[in-house]
Formats: sequence, structure tokens, C-alpha cells
Amino acid sequence: MRPGSASRGFTLLEALVVLVITGLISVVLVQGFGLLLSARTSVQDKIVSVDEALVEQSLFLEPLRGVVPDYPDRAHMFVGEPQRLHGLTARPLQARAGTPVPFTLTITYERRDDRTSLTYQEDNTDPIVIGSWEGDKGAFAYRDIAGDWREAWPPQNDPRAPQTPWLIRIAKGSGFPANLVASVGGTHRRPLRFRDTPFGAEAPAP
Repeated sequence: MRPGSASRGFTLLEALVVLVITGLISVVLVQGFGLLLSARTSVQDKIVSVDEALVEQSLFLEPLRGVVPDYPDRAHMFVGEPQRLHGLTARPLQARAGTPVPFTLTITYERRDDRTSLTYQEDNTDPIVIGSWEGDKGAFAYRDIAGDWREAWPPQNDPRAPQTPWLIRIAKGSGFPANLVASVGGTHRRPLRFRDTPFGAEAPAP
């Protein structure tokens, strides 16, 4: 250091400028982190909602996708009504998949809670509620490969209709999604057995 020179520190004005700039930067960073956390929470909530909707959709539609016809002389031919359907499914929720299992789906409205529930039951098991939604709207609808949606199946005015519909819709009326449609993937007519043919029929008594 040269003789006569003195060390010079920050003046009060310079220190205040630095503090102001630091404060502004801190405010910007805090706001940015706040927006980031808010966006992250919103995205997580939406992901959870989507996951719940997918699980619900799978529970609702899986038995319907596996609907198969029964033989005409047995008790589990498919019958569909606006609030109830019954038949056989190869995709049960409780029993082993692949084996046709009798099942029933029922839509019930509880006035006390103002909620509608969807109840699933397999033969010889307790019914389980697999979903619910607000309000009193809820109904099944059925459709052939072509034509309009019907409130009941099989159609009373179409004797040539297959035993099971091609599409089954659950109209919830509220929630997301409001309507769910299952495409019945199996055969819609039961293959003939030998005894169902003229050759297998018993000969008439003399």
C-alpha cells in the first residue's frame, strides 16, 4: 500500500442499495417457489383424480366386458333392466377370471345421502359397493352392434337379437366421466349343444 492511502469501505448508500436489490431478488424467488409448489400440488391432485377415475372405471366395466351368454334352459341368461342386470361374466371381480361366474349389478339411490351407488355381487358372496356418485341419476342402457340404445335387454320386439348386447352403458349423471361404456368382447350367442339340435331331441312318445 502506498503511503498516505487509506482503505475505503462501503458507504451507507451502497449498503442500502445492496439490501434493496437482495430483498427484491428474495421476493421474486419466494413468489417463484410459491407458484412452483402450487402447480406441483395441482398436478398431483389431478393425477390422483385420474388414477381414482381409472380404478373406478376398471371396477365398473371389467365384469361387463366379460359378459357371456348362458344356455336357454339355465338360470343365468343375460337380462338387463335400467337399474339392474344379471348374467354370466368371464371377468369376475372376486372369482378366478376365465370361468363364467353368475353376477349382478344394481344401481340404488339413497335419498338420505343424496347419492347413487353401484353394487356388485357374485353368487354365494356378499354384495359390495364398487362406486357411488352424487344425485339420483343412474341407469344402464344396452345396444346391439347397430341401432339405438335400449332401456332393457333382450329386446322384446326382436326375437333375432343376440342373448347379450354388444355395448352396455352406465349413465352416472355426475362425476367424471358421467357415462361409461363397456364393449362386450365375447360371443353373443351360446353355441348349440347336440341336444339342442333336432338330432339330439328325444323322440316323441308313440
